[in-house]
Amino acid sequence: MSDNIRNKLIYNEKESKLFLPNEIFEDLQASGIKNKHIPLAYSYYCLVSWLYRYAKYGVINGLDNKVIKQILGYSPTYPEIDYIIKKNGLLDTLGYTETTKNFPILWTYEDKILNFDLLSDFEEDVQKMIKQQHSRKYTVKYPVKAFYRSKESEEDNYEDGTFFEVDNTHLVPFEVFMFCMSKKELGCTGFYLWSYLQMQNQKFSGGYDVSLDDLASEVKIARSTMCEYLGSLREYEMIKCQHNQDYFCLALSNDEKKANTYVTCDWTSFSEQKCKVSRMKVISVKEYEKIKENREELSELFI
Repeated sequence: MSDNIRNKLIYNEKESKLFLPNEIFEDLQASGIKNKHIPLAYSYYCLVSWLYRYAKYGVINGLDNKVIKQILGYSPTYPEIDYIIKKNGLLDTLGYTETTKNFPILWTYEDKILNFDLLSDFEEDVQKMIKQQHSRKYTVKYPVKAFYRSKESEEDNYEDGTFFEVDNTHLVPFEVFMFCMSKKELGCTGFYLWSYLQMQNQKFSGGYDVSLDDLASEVKIARSTMCEYLGSLREYEMIKCQHNQDYFCLALSNDEKKANTYVTCDWTSFSEQKCKVSRMKVISVKEYEKIKENREELSELFI
């Protein structure tokens, strides 16, 4: 795991748990965002939620969008994703974040109640001292869905967000985020894909059965790109894949194709080095036709 990211975020093991709303995948896909940026938007929301949850803005100097871009694997001046993360950008408009100058300095969890002490809660001299660590225009992202899951609950000031209620959420240990951001073969796309499979694994205890075509459609990643990242997730032992058929051929009909089973692994079992993984055998159309012919001949013997 990257010590650089761990040190930059002043991470400790008590800051591992983060619950994210299951609807985030469909919400991002329906938002009009470019498909190639969906993993970035998901990863960005995860990071700013974690930063807020564990009151990191008050202890990490200069933690702005330029630094966050770098953590996510982008150049700090890369402009193409600004439409997602800027003030009144896509995530703000979508109701997932809100740009604010007020941020938590401390958090407490007592008697199963989570509380934040915000910058505005302190005396003016203390506020001034804290503000000196940042620029005059410094803002952070308030993770709206972490406090309110709907407009109705926000209007009623009923805190049913993912910081307080975990129904219909998926748990993403922050170690997984740090691991992915430390590997160029994974990054935001690998993290997004692992998190989607994690959500499905929390729904289906025996693993998630899905074909490659269906999975590509569900996550809105080009099939070839998705297969590349699935391979990397397997090589770093982040997921296990069970092939439920002996071979793959372009000539296979939909009825003949069997879904793979994907199981997400606990972050403690991830491998820092790539491991060899078994691949499904790919055969030619000619080989497939021969197998099909032999199968038909064999079946006739039992008629």
